[in-house]
Amino acid sequence: MPEIIVQSFNHVAIWVKDVRKSADWYVECLGLQEASVSEHRIFLKLADGGVLALFETADADKIGTGVHHLAFNLTTQQEVSALETLRQQNIPLRQRGPNLSFQDPDGYWIHFS
Repeated sequence: MPEIIVQSFNHVAIWVKDVRKSADWYVECLGLQEASVSEHRIFLKLADGGVLALFETADADKIGTGVHHLAFNLTTQQEVSALETLRQQNIPLRQRGPNLSFQDPDGYWIHFS
């Protein structure tokens, strides 16, 4: 049995060209609600509590090509031990914003929330 037990998705983050325009579209067309706004990112809340995070970039090659990162929920008690388990498995951790993040075998960034 794995030592890390992911509870659920916290959020999925995608690259967008214009964070305000994209946020407005998700609010108006899909009924999401703004949960957090900063200069280059907006977090939108889904009805079940999940979150879609929009990250603005000027790099046209990133837009529409995949996710910025995945965030998984863990129990509060498990997050510290989960990061230690990753270290023991020699999975490199990198500070990205406020989170310690790591990559899956295909290079997708992941962090725990």
